[in-house]
Amino acid sequence: MATVGNIIKTKADGTCSTASVKNLSLQVIDEMNLLIPNVLVSFDDLDVSGNEATVNFFLQPKAKEALRRAIRNKGKTLRLNSAYRTVVQQHILFSWQGSCVAIAAKPGRSNHEDGLAIDTPDWEEWIPALEAEGWEWFGPPDEVHFTYMGGGVRDDIGDIGVKAFQILWNKYNPDDLIDDDGDYGPETAARLDRLPANGFARVRLLKLITPPMKGEDVRKVQQALVKEGLLEAQQVNGIYNEATKLAVEIFQKREGLGIDGIVGLQTRRALKIPA
Repeated sequence: MATVGNIIKTKADGTCSTASVKNLSLQVIDEMNLLIPNVLVSFDDLDVSGNEATVNFFLQPKAKEALRRAIRNKGKTLRLNSAYRTVVQQHILFSWQGSCVAIAAKPGRSNHEDGLAIDTPDWEEWIPALEAEGWEWFGPPDEVHFTYMGGGVRDDIGDIGVKAFQILWNKYNPDDLIDDDGDYGPETAARLDRLPANGFARVRLLKLITPPMKGEDVRKVQQALVKEGLLEAQQVNGIYNEATKLAVEIFQKREGLGIDGIVGLQTRRALKIPA
């Protein structure tokens, strides 16, 4: 299985692309939004285009609304080279300094990790529309780059991204825990190198423990239980609590499964949740 370290070492088989860690990046974004709901929002519903393998169409909410207005006023599709960049992607670029890239910020400190930046190859024609809505053009030597400078935004998204990765790592590596302090240090960098490039594929057994299990996988189970009429929508919080366990047990009894309150492969299949 290819790791992020392999991607760095081979320069993504000479392509110098972060496309191979797309799924992993989406898992980090999911974890960020579980940590702080809607800290990043998708903007792929706007009139934008770009390589979905490398562009993460996510921004902070206020930046998205400003972008929506700029695109509406311009009346044209906005082509993008880059938007939100995860700590995984930034770690790779940081490691490629002097080869694939000239210079890259330390992970957690890149402007693109703030959820306030976009790059467009059509920068020149977009300057008036974007600047009118609070987007500042960077200018030479990075002409493609714009940063949203309006109010109502957070300035700690980079740290949140690092912390989300650390939490994600600990969920899947309970025997190799690291501090989830939001700091990109040697221990965090070493774990980033060891990540499966295509993301965590192992399905966890979900059960009631102390402290409770948390994650996007728990949220998906809860959403499936809502569809089954066993949970209320407001109970979907990504935390495997007593209410979730009870709903699982009722579902298991109804489906003729072993009643243990644990979501394993059979229960996931019965809930029609992809493995």
